[in-house]
Amino acid sequence: MHMLSAATGLALPVLLGALWLGQLVPVGGAARTVLVWGNGALLGLLLLPQLMLGLDGLGIPLTFLSTGSLATALVVLALISRLFVGKRENWTPAQANRQSAMTPLQKLLFIFCLLLIALRLATLGLEILGRPLFPWDATTHWATKAKVWFEYHRIVPFVRKGEWLALGGAGVFTDLHPDYPSTIPLLQVWMNLALGQWNTSLMNLPWLLCLAALGCAFYAQLRIAGLNAVLAIVFTYLLLSMPLLNIHVALAGYADLFLGAAYCCALMAFHNWVTTRQRWQALLALFFAIACPLIKDEGLIWLLTFVPAHAVLMMSKREAAKLFLLFSLLLVLLFLVAPDDLVIAGHPIDHLAPTFHAEGITGIVQSVWLHDNWHLLGYLLLVVIPLGLFMPGAMTGTYLEISIALGAAVAGFLFLFLFTGFGVAASDFTGVGRLSIQLAPGLLFLGALLCNELLARDGVGTRPAGRTA
Repeated sequence: MHMLSAATGLALPVLLGALWLGQLVPVGGAARTVLVWGNGALLGLLLLPQLMLGLDGLGIPLTFLSTGSLATALVVLALISRLFVGKRENWTPAQANRQSAMTPLQKLLFIFCLLLIALRLATLGLEILGRPLFPWDATTHWATKAKVWFEYHRIVPFVRKGEWLALGGAGVFTDLHPDYPSTIPLLQVWMNLALGQWNTSLMNLPWLLCLAALGCAFYAQLRIAGLNAVLAIVFTYLLLSMPLLNIHVALAGYADLFLGAAYCCALMAFHNWVTTRQRWQALLALFFAIACPLIKDEGLIWLLTFVPAHAVLMMSKREAAKLFLLFSLLLVLLFLVAPDDLVIAGHPIDHLAPTFHAEGITGIVQSVWLHDNWHLLGYLLLVVIPLGLFMPGAMTGTYLEISIALGAAVAGFLFLFLFTGFGVAASDFTGVGRLSIQLAPGLLFLGALLCNELLARDGVGTRPAGRTA
C-alpha cells in the first residue's frame, strides 16, 4: 500500500510536467518521447512545490487532497488541451536530427549501456528504500522544515536563532539555515502527504526520479545537438554513473542534485535553442534557469551566468567585452561600498569579501582530479577544452554561448573557494564536492559536444543540425 501511495506521489508531478511540455514540443524530432518525459518529470518535480506555495499563500491547508486535486486538475486540463489542440507541427528537415540505422555492434553497445543504467537506478532505488534520512545537511537544514510543515499542514515561518529566542519560539521555528528556499522541503512534504504519514525513506524517492529524469533529458538533448544514439547513450551512462551524483541519491536529502539537474537542463535547452531557434527550447531554458535560485541560494549565481552568454549572442564580441568589463568594475565597487550586513545569494557580503585562500587550490585539485568523485570528467575536460579552443569555429563559434555560461559558472566556483571565506570548505572537502555536483552535468554536456565535434571533423561523428563549423 505504501509503495502504491509513493508511486502516486511520483506519478502526479511527472504527468503534470510531461503532459504540458508535450503540448509545446513538435513531433518528429530525435528522441522526442525521452525528451518530453525526462524534462517533464524534472519540470513537474520543481513545479509541484510552487503550487503548494501558492495554496499556502491563499490560506488553503497543505493536504494530499488540496495539492493532489490542483495537480490532477492541471493534468486533466493538459489532456483536454491535447484533444482540442492536437499534436504540434512536425520539425522542419533542418531542425530534425536524421536518425541512421545502427549496426548490430552498435545496437549491442546501446543495449549494454541501457542495461547498466537500469541496474544503476535499481540499486540506488534499493538504497533509498532501505535507508532512513541520514545525511547531516538533510537532517539539519532541509527536512527540519519539511517535518514541521507536514505536521502543521502549512508553511510555518523559520527564523534565525536570535529572533526565535526573542519570540520564545511562539509560532516560529529555527534551524541552521532558516532562510533556505522552500522547494526541496515542500517536495518532501508532498511525498509524505501522499503516503499519509511521515516516512524518512520513501520521501526520498524524488531523488531517484530526479537522476532518471536528468539522464533522459541529457540523452535527448545530446541527440538534438547532433550526437548519434550510441555516443549519446555512452555519455548518458558516464553521467549517471558519477560516484558523487550516485551518493546524493543513495544518501538523499540534499538539494545539490536537483540544482545540478536544473542548471544542466537549462544549459542544454539554451544551447539547442541557439542552434535550432525552437521557442519551446527557450521556454525550457528560462524555466530551469529561474528554478535554480528556487532550489538553493547559489542557484542565483548560476542563473546570472546566462546573462553574459545571452549578451554574446545578442551583441558583437567587442560590445559584449565592454559590457563584461563594466559589470566587473561595478562588482568591485559593490564590495567596496556595500554595508557588511548585505546578503548575496544567502551569504553576508563580509564573508564573500576577496581574500586569497591558497589552501583551496589543493582541495579543488584533489576533489576534481584525485578523488573518485567524477570518474574521468576532470581529465576529459583537460583534453577536450584545449582541443575545442584550437578547433576553428568550435568554442569560439558553434559552442560559444554555452562555453561562456559555463566559463562564468566555473569562474564563480573558483572565486568562491579561492577568494572568499569558503576556502576552508575546499580544503576540508565539505563544500567543494557539493558545488561540483551543480556544475558537473553541464560540463559533461559540453565535453560530449566537443567530443562529437572532434569526431565529426575526423569524418566519424555527425555535425549538429542547422549549424556549420
